[in-house]
Amino acid sequence: MINFISHLPRDLRSGGFSAMNAAACAALAAAYPLTYVGPIDPPVGSWDKAASKALRVSGLGGDFPTYSTRRLGLIANEVERLAAPNAALDFFHGLTMWSARAPRRPYAAWSDCTFGDYIDIFHDRARFRADDLARIARAEGAWLRLARRVLFTSDWAAERAVSQYGLDPAQVASVGIFGEIEPPTQDAYAGGAAFAFVSTDFEAKGGAVALAAFRQLRDTYPEAKLTIVGASPGDISNERGVSYAGYLRKEVAEEHQRFREILGTAVAVVHPTRSDIAPLILVEAALFGCPAIASRAFAIPELVEHGETGWLLDRPADPGELAAAMKRLLDQPDDYPRLRANAWRRARDLHGKDRFETRLRGVVADAMAETALA
Repeated sequence: MINFISHLPRDLRSGGFSAMNAAACAALAAAYPLTYVGPIDPPVGSWDKAASKALRVSGLGGDFPTYSTRRLGLIANEVERLAAPNAALDFFHGLTMWSARAPRRPYAAWSDCTFGDYIDIFHDRARFRADDLARIARAEGAWLRLARRVLFTSDWAAERAVSQYGLDPAQVASVGIFGEIEPPTQDAYAGGAAFAFVSTDFEAKGGAVALAAFRQLRDTYPEAKLTIVGASPGDISNERGVSYAGYLRKEVAEEHQRFREILGTAVAVVHPTRSDIAPLILVEAALFGCPAIASRAFAIPELVEHGETGWLLDRPADPGELAAAMKRLLDQPDDYPRLRANAWRRARDLHGKDRFETRLRGVVADAMAETALA
């Protein structure tokens, strides 16, 4: 038996991290008896938040209240209370929040990245006390070194974790990601100049850059369209050719179908992100044959092969570079079908659901075998 331990609801699939949680749980539940332990997500204490704010106001930099010693202790107690004591393995979704959990059983953990990378990618490190960030990273590293397996969704993150924490490379694995969406049986693209931008954080994922690039593209291709999905872009009433579809939840049939239509008919997904790791949207788009134009950063080169399944941007904050890549796809109609065919094939070969499940179950099976022999 496996305890699958998470801070998220079991069947939540909207958003990259929640979709991968549901996918990993389903893959393991198909192979082992499984107890879902969660969602474990106690609120951040008002005292912790107030103390952190006071430190920032004083100019010292705040603590990171999400992972305060108090809250990490509460999380560890909840795991102890809810987990099945006779399980052969605890499988943790995420890393840092479980780091106060003293080992009770053999365990594995997986995530997108380490705490240090999370801070550098999604936060301003200067806003926090260096000692508090170091405390959290030390606890995470010590906890991971005792794990049977530490899994990541990319080689990029796995290699960085080994370097940062001195992990044994034999205990670390990259299982990749897959698109949490049913792939179509045929390509629905029938021409046109429609692009898509999908995000849960408009600014951090490069929304302003995408809008500026699209304005430049319209100078040459006035028929071009851009559909924005997810986080609000603000007032776009004066943006010619731009529409906002809102959040499209996979759990709602009509919204899920609209999302599929957008991906299936887009020339490309544009993703000039400055804050990301392995964006699930790039895989989901490729399953529809939709190429991506994205930043050459983080683990993105593992998802988009430059010139073969899309284009990677060296200067993603430069609207001109993004506009030139968008224009290139429209300027070369004879070559464009090759990109679509490559994206379609590569997504299925490397990021299909069956491939992901095989990789994940293989790593967990190795951990279970070692546990039985111990």
